[in-house]
Amino acid sequence: MSLRCPGTQISPAVIAARSERPGAGRRQRRAGKKCVSALLHLALVTSLPAADRANLATINAQAQAAHGKRNLGEATPLYQQLLAAEPPASPTALQRDLVLRFAPRLHNVPDEFFPLKDIAAILHPEKPIIAYHLFWEDDLGFPSDNDPCDHEVVWIEYDPASQRVTRVSTYWHGRIVSTEPAVAEANAHDGRAWIGVEWGYHGSIPWQAIGRVKAVDDILRDHWDKAHQRMKTLPRDPLARGWPTEYAGDFAAFTTFTVPNDPRPLLRERDLVYVSRWANATLNRHCLRYNFAAKTEWP
Repeated sequence: MSLRCPGTQISPAVIAARSERPGAGRRQRRAGKKCVSALLHLALVTSLPAADRANLATINAQAQAAHGKRNLGEATPLYQQLLAAEPPASPTALQRDLVLRFAPRLHNVPDEFFPLKDIAAILHPEKPIIAYHLFWEDDLGFPSDNDPCDHEVVWIEYDPASQRVTRVSTYWHGRIVSTEPAVAEANAHDGRAWIGVEWGYHGSIPWQAIGRVKAVDDILRDHWDKAHQRMKTLPRDPLARGWPTEYAGDFAAFTTFTVPNDPRPLLRERDLVYVSRWANATLNRHCLRYNFAAKTEWP
């Protein structure tokens, strides 16, 4: 495959080198950079035969099934086998720039108890989509699940040529949620999507999902009712010592996301950025030294 760039026709394998050639004009460098962005996911991937891809997908499904049962003794060797066949790649400088460019603008509710402890970004090797894996300190609803974190996911899809966001999706308690207004809002903020973070439970809410997506409304109301009223009447879990025993505010306060939480400093500090279609395997073998709940890898 080749791409017509200003003044020449070049292959993806040499786009980056030529766009950075000393003495090139500013306009040509800008155009070359757009060419790199448009073809990056094609230039860096060696496609697997369909049969091999299907076999790896089966291994991944088996690994995630074991992981879902917290059987890491079975899941980890399968993840190792999967990544031996198709290892994650280190990102290029341009891909790192894209990860920071499209990093979501997280907004917490005031008095959120659990901090964001880790974040990893996984770029799909063939599609223009970035998965931001958020790991909060824990989940108010699951003190005894043997997962020392609360794993949530935000996916940002973008057009490589224009570098504009085309879709914003989030993992929402077993569902995938997206809204059209989230795309326009993200592009109005240089590609950085607004994401509301649920108090205590950390479900990720796209812009204007409240009032538009029934599952978001229903679960928010149920979680507020549990945190505001039911939780304090239940037997206390010993592992929840020191945690909040209730959410004192009303539902309006529970759904007021006014505390900005920029994930980019933690992204830079942790430097957990990889290119892989096998997100959970990459997180397990390359990113985290502790267990996490395996979540949907791609929307």
